[in-house]
Amino acid sequence: MERNAAGNAALLGGAAALTAAGLGLAFYASRLEPRSLTVTRPPLDKRPPLRVVFFSDLHLGRRTPPARLAEVVRRINALKPDLVLFGGDFFAKFLRDAWALPFPELARQLGRIRAPKGKYAVLGNHDVRDGARPFFEQLFRAGGFTVLWDGIARPAPGVTVCGLSPYSSGRALRAMPADGWRICLCHMPDKARYLPLKKVDLMLSGHSHAGQVKLPALTRLILPPGGKFYPYGLYRPQGPGAAQLYVSRGIGMSGVPFRFLAPPELVVLG
Repeated sequence: MERNAAGNAALLGGAAALTAAGLGLAFYASRLEPRSLTVTRPPLDKRPPLRVVFFSDLHLGRRTPPARLAEVVRRINALKPDLVLFGGDFFAKFLRDAWALPFPELARQLGRIRAPKGKYAVLGNHDVRDGARPFFEQLFRAGGFTVLWDGIARPAPGVTVCGLSPYSSGRALRAMPADGWRICLCHMPDKARYLPLKKVDLMLSGHSHAGQVKLPALTRLILPPGGKFYPYGLYRPQGPGAAQLYVSRGIGMSGVPFRFLAPPELVVLG
């Protein structure tokens, strides 16, 4: 009897410890890591002649409240960028959340971003669903951004930015100059397999969130279409002579309401 009681107590103690650990992990992944905004400086082969900050995938809505944008803006300004680039998916689920989004305040916060050489944005797949595109474009233009939809901009001498629409064929890239520092904004990283990247030095993407939950096997299962081949980090998809690709972990959450070993990220170039 005493042995059985001791065994039961040990089992109960182990179950309690596992429950506590699980609750602690869930709290960390749902509350703490999603707010741990990191800064990454990828080692590029060709560095830009100015300081660039890239951010992506805010997914503002139920899981990432609009107030989060103010903190992101503060952190961007603290990095003192010359040029700011946004990689798409500002909205989470536009049709569900639009009524609760404070559009004038969001535009004001975007307008607070300081970048003397300009601010440029492309749309993500969530920004074109359910009639979201005109709201995105009006919001970002009110915030001082130039919205690129298969378009090219030259924010500084020797610097060219091409911004692609979410499902673009990449035809706009053919008009890129032969020299200078040339960058492509394209929300979905897997498009780097077939875009004409020979005249680009760097492609910046988001979309995948690095899976949000970095666990063996599970991460591969939850990566979104368009973000399965290049989930996070620095790549050269088309080999020597073509662009490097950097895929950001983004900032917000989509799908599962957790981040684990995939904290939100600002990217600094230069």
